[in-house]
Amino acid sequence: MESQLFVGLDAHKSSIVVTVLDREGKRIDQTRLGSSDAELRQYLRGFPTAEVVLEACNVWQHVYDAAVSTGARVTLAHPYRVRLISEASLKSDKVDSLALAQLLRLKAVPVAFAPNEATRELRQIVRDRAFYREEEQSVRNHIYSVLLRKGIPYEEGVLGQKRKREELRSLGLPEVDRGLEMLAHFDATTAELDRKIHEAFLASKEAQLLESIPGIGEYTAVGLVAELCPIDRFPNVEKLCSYAGLVPTNHQSGETSYQGHLKTDSNHLVKWLLIEASWSHRYWEKGSDVAKIAKRVSRRRGKQKGNVAGAHKLLKIVYAVLRRGTPYTPERPSPGLSSAKS
Repeated sequence: MESQLFVGLDAHKSSIVVTVLDREGKRIDQTRLGSSDAELRQYLRGFPTAEVVLEACNVWQHVYDAAVSTGARVTLAHPYRVRLISEASLKSDKVDSLALAQLLRLKAVPVAFAPNEATRELRQIVRDRAFYREEEQSVRNHIYSVLLRKGIPYEEGVLGQKRKREELRSLGLPEVDRGLEMLAHFDATTAELDRKIHEAFLASKEAQLLESIPGIGEYTAVGLVAELCPIDRFPNVEKLCSYAGLVPTNHQSGETSYQGHLKTDSNHLVKWLLIEASWSHRYWEKGSDVAKIAKRVSRRRGKQKGNVAGAHKLLKIVYAVLRRGTPYTPERPSPGLSSAKS
């Protein structure tokens, strides 16, 4: 049965503003609910034939799941593109909720990908691992700065070696001891995350295919699979590169056209993983296309742009491996090569 009602949800941490429209765009109801999933489910059950739309924000997951549990067809909207379409001089929660409902009624919602629960959990594990790695490096830098301020010599990279860093306790410095305790806590936390990532790697055919690419290990492979798969949701490699933020913005007016900075509305984790992996790939495969492109761009435009160019080329390889379903080969496969999926 075709939907007769369209529901826009403007979700926030402590409230959800709901607007219900009919097929002609007439407002049937508009109200503010609490953040409780039970309250939202009870409200939506009063509109059993409605379609629902909400933006991908910090709280979208539990709101999305609550709406789906009522049997409604739920659409996740891309927040940045929604703003471009429905930007208004008067902005409020009610206006935003109404705009979402109107876009849904007109079938003009810029749709964002809504991963299933298993993928969300895997993404969270990968992101937690990246977060704790960054925090761990901050603590190391803090300890090194303490040693420098006090004029205490230390071996380069000593904090990366568990046995040697414990010897620093003999200094009797409370600020160093506190940092070492934090590093020990990070070791325990990240060990559990690494175990889960290894299990996910063993269970994922796609991750094992990506590991065949030099420079990509288990963590990077699992992270790329969690963020990019199913790869078929990207119609071409250009769309994927834009999603990863590895293409510049373009400004054109009349005969004038120039490229600006890299796209900011992108997946920053994917971009970081690829830039890190491109360094390793270039180390192990010095004659690869990734290394050649990165080196050429570095000479002309600087090392930073060379890193991005290498990551951009590596992403194209990742896309080809996932689309074909075959391991990485240094030689370019012929166009007639059939995919392992067929």
